[in-house]
Amino acid sequence: MEIVSVYQLQGEPDQLAYDLADALGTTVYEARARVSVPSGGPTIVANFATTEQATACAARLNDHGFKTLVVESGQIESDQNRLSVRQIQFTNDGFRIVTRDDIKLEIPYPEVKLLLRGVGIISNIQVETETKKKFALGRAIATGGLVMKKKVKTTTTSNSQERQPFCHIYTADQPPVVLRQADIDYTALGDKLQPSRDANFNWICTELRRCCPAADWDDRLQTRPGLAQVLGPAFDPESDLDLAITLIVLAKEESDRV
Repeated sequence: MEIVSVYQLQGEPDQLAYDLADALGTTVYEARARVSVPSGGPTIVANFATTEQATACAARLNDHGFKTLVVESGQIESDQNRLSVRQIQFTNDGFRIVTRDDIKLEIPYPEVKLLLRGVGIISNIQVETETKKKFALGRAIATGGLVMKKKVKTTTTSNSQERQPFCHIYTADQPPVVLRQADIDYTALGDKLQPSRDANFNWICTELRRCCPAADWDDRLQTRPGLAQVLGPAFDPESDLDLAITLIVLAKEESDRV
């Protein structure tokens, strides 16, 4: 799958919607939702089965003055190429991390380019089957009272959602460093330890932002509407979070090259 997105949207919204509709062959009404995004995008505007189709679409968008990103499925960031943090400590010059694989790194604050904060949504579906014996009048009559009950199975399905706050740290030379609220051993904070997991994670994110003033801060993925604005109507905020993360990171990289 090839995904086409636009970013750094600038200009009058009605004109942008008209130009986007003309490039995509859609209605202005449909296009308006795609250009009314915070921070000028990125936002997905189309997806295709082939590279040729995606490239042609991006060319039409470029002709209409849009900045575009074409992302292949293989480019989407995943946990396979991330450093998942178990412990973090702050020093005067940088922060030290220990990953879940026991990799130890120290990253100077000036090397941090982007701090991306968000919330993942994990859906848990639980199916329970209960078997009870109930009195069966028909069976009792038919058997002359020898069999009075029958087994009845009842199946219930419950669906719960769990929020998983995270913060991704990006530098020029390291793989993405990932802090997940549920995965961190907060005892490493020492005298900065807070009374709850939420408070500890918020303190870490606030401290990172304070210590890395040159880094871009992006928190649009903390809400489902923020995720939906990046992904557009064709993708799911729950299952396509990594795609939204990838688009924001690539748009940042492209913007820095200009």
